[in-house]
Amino acid sequence: MLRTKVMLGLGCLLIILLVMGLYSIDSCSDLGRRIEGMASGRDRVTKAVGEMKRACGAMTGALLTRATDGSTESLADFDQAWKRWSDAFAIVQSEAAGQPAEKKIVDQVAATSADYRTRARLFIGTPGELNQVGRTTAQKLGAETMQMLGHADELGVAHEKAATVNGDAIGREINSTVRLLFVLMIMACVVALAASMGLTRGLLNPLAAMARSIQRVGEGHLDQTIKVSSRDEFGMLATSFNKMAEQLREYRSNTSDELLRLNMTIRATLASFPDPIFVLNSAGTVEFRNPEADQLALKLLFSGVTRLPKMVDEKVEEVRKTGEDFLPTQFQDAIKFHIDGQDRYFLPRIVLLRDDKGATFGVAVILENVTRMLLLDDVKSNLISTVSHELKTPLTSVRMALYLLVEKTVGPLNEKQHDLVDTAREDADRLLHTLNDLLDLARLEQGPALLDLQPISPAKLVETAIHSVHEPAQTAAITIETEIASNLSEIRVDQQRILYVFANLLTNAIKYSPSGTTVWVKAETGATRSGRKSVRFSVRDQGPGISIEHQEHIFERFYRVPGTNKNGAGLGLSIAREIVVAHGGEIGVLSPEGGGSEFMFVVPVEAVKAGRNDWPTS
Repeated sequence: MLRTKVMLGLGCLLIILLVMGLYSIDSCSDLGRRIEGMASGRDRVTKAVGEMKRACGAMTGALLTRATDGSTESLADFDQAWKRWSDAFAIVQSEAAGQPAEKKIVDQVAATSADYRTRARLFIGTPGELNQVGRTTAQKLGAETMQMLGHADELGVAHEKAATVNGDAIGREINSTVRLLFVLMIMACVVALAASMGLTRGLLNPLAAMARSIQRVGEGHLDQTIKVSSRDEFGMLATSFNKMAEQLREYRSNTSDELLRLNMTIRATLASFPDPIFVLNSAGTVEFRNPEADQLALKLLFSGVTRLPKMVDEKVEEVRKTGEDFLPTQFQDAIKFHIDGQDRYFLPRIVLLRDDKGATFGVAVILENVTRMLLLDDVKSNLISTVSHELKTPLTSVRMALYLLVEKTVGPLNEKQHDLVDTAREDADRLLHTLNDLLDLARLEQGPALLDLQPISPAKLVETAIHSVHEPAQTAAITIETEIASNLSEIRVDQQRILYVFANLLTNAIKYSPSGTTVWVKAETGATRSGRKSVRFSVRDQGPGISIEHQEHIFERFYRVPGTNKNGAGLGLSIAREIVVAHGGEIGVLSPEGGGSEFMFVVPVEAVKAGRNDWPTS
C-alpha cells in the first residue's frame, strides 16, 4: 500500500541517519579519549624525566660528598635520590610499554642503572680515605651519572617522537572518519533523492493526472478515465473516480433526454398560449416566440426576431435599466395595435429571467390581449356613468320632495307619516351618495389628467382633514391625535381628492372604534417601491381589526367584510385607492385581528403619472 511505501522510504533514510549519528558519536568519543590520554601521558613523561634529572643531580651530590669528606652519611641521601629516580623511571617505563623505540632505551637504562646503584652504594658505604682505586671508581660513577642524565633526555625525546607519531595517526584517523561520514552523507542524499523521486512518481504524478481529469470533467468532458496501475489508495481513488465519471455520463444522458422532453413540453405549452410570447436573450435578440407572436409579427410587419415593436422595446429597455419586472394592472398601460382594420389592445407583461445567483440572462415578454376586457370595461364605465346621470336628476327631485315633506313645508304630517318620509329621505341620501361615488370612480378611471394638482404642506392637509370629521368624532366621543414629522416637503396633490381619501379613512376609523378611544393620524417621510421620495400618511384606530383573508380584498369595489353591521356600499376604499394611484402613490393596510387597523398611503413629493398598483395590502 501507499502508506507502506512511504514508511519504507522514510525508514531507510532514518536508519542511515541513525548509523551516521552513532558512528560519529563513537568515533569522536574514542578520538577524544585517545587525545586526552596522549596529552596526559606526555605530561607525566615530561614530569618524570625532569624528576629523573633532578634525582641524578641529587645522587651526584651524594657521590661528591663521599669523595670530598670521606663520610658515609650521604648514603641516605643517595638512597632517597635513587627512590625518586626509580619512581620516575617506573612512570616512563609504563608510558613506553607500547612504544618500541622508547622501550629499547628504557631497557638499556634499566640494565645500566642496576649496576650503577650497586657500585654507588658500595662506594658511598665504604669508610676511609679514597685511594687510587676509589678515585677511579668515583670518576666512573660520575661518568655513569652523566650517562643516566643523557638516557633521561633520550627518553624525553623518544616520547615526544612517539607522541608526534601517535598524533599523526590520530590525524589520519580523523581524516578517515570525515571521509567516511562524507560518504555516508552522500549515500543519505542519494537515498533521500531516490525516495523523493519515488514519492513524486507515486504521489504527485497520480495527483497531477487526477487533477487534470477532474478539471476536464468540470469543463464538461465526462469521457475521462484514470488508469488503475496499483492497488493502493491511489488505485482505489482512481477506481472511484472512474465510477463517478461513468455515473455522470449516465446522468448526463438521462438528463439530456429529460431536458429535451422538458424543452419540447415548454415549447408546446408556450405554443398553446393564446397570447403572443417573446423570449429575448441577454443581448436583446429574440430567441423564441410562439405561433401567436409569429402571427402578430406578420400582421404588424415587424421581424420579431431581432427586435420588438417600438413601444414594447422601450418598455423592455426600461425594465433592463431598473431591474424591476413590469406587471401592469391598469388598462391605461395597454398598447394599441391596428390589426386587420381594427384596433387591438395588448397589456405588456415584461419579466426578467434570472439564474440561481440572481444574474439576468434574458427577458420574457407576454402581450396579453385585453381588447375584449377593455371594451367591456368601457361599456361598464359608460353604463355606470349613464345610469348614474339618468338616476341622479330624478333622485335629486325625489330627495328635495322628501326634504320638503320632512320640513312640513307643504303641510303637516302625522307621526307615522313623518317616520316613513324620514326613512325614505335617509335612503335617498344614501343612494345619492352611492351615485356620486360611482360617478367619481368613473371619472378617476379616465386617468390622472382630471386631477387639479396644487402644492400644499402635509401638516395643512392633515389639519384640514381632521377638521372635516370634527363633528362625527365629537359625536362618537373619539379623540384624534396627530404626529407630524418636522421638515416635511410640500406635495402636489388634488386637495379635494386627497381630502376624500383622508375623510374616508378617518370616517371608517371613527365608525369602527369603540367610544372613548383614540385615533392617531401620522405624517412622515417615506418612499414608494420605485424609490421616489414621498410623504407617508397613516390613520390608526383601536377597532376590532381585519382578518388576513379580507385585507387583500377590502380595496375592491363593493367589497365589505362579512359580518359588518355598518352602512356603506363598499366603494369608499376603492375610490381612495384609485385617487392615490392616480397621484402615483400606493395604499395599504396593516391590521392584526383584534388589535386595531392602520391604513397608510404614500404620495410622491413630485407628482407623476399614475402607474401600476401592486403594493401589498397586508
